[in-house]
Amino acid sequence: MAMAACRIACTSADAIRGRLSVAHLNRAMTKPCLERLQTMQYLLGTHMVTHPELKAKFCYLPTVPTLIDGMITGKDTLEMAVFMTIGQENLRVNLKLKFIGSRWMCIYADLG
Repeated sequence: MAMAACRIACTSADAIRGRLSVAHLNRAMTKPCLERLQTMQYLLGTHMVTHPELKAKFCYLPTVPTLIDGMITGKDTLEMAVFMTIGQENLRVNLKLKFIGSRWMCIYADLG
């Protein structure tokens, strides 16, 4: 589960930075979560147009996970926190995963 949460967190960070499409997360996230992530991608993309120094600092370097922590919060829910760095910037991703059907799906992703 830690590896799956780390993959979702890194892919989400790459998606909001414009390096990947949000569609790469179709099998891992629910539709409302994908829509919120797509909105964040749009807002960050429009902000980066007017701030090229922020884009240079945030968009080109790889994501490097540094810590993964999680807790089972119910019989079918799991909350994970992934700490990562992008260059000198620290990023924290909180994920809430729920067992839906036969797989764990991300129902909440908070990147910041």
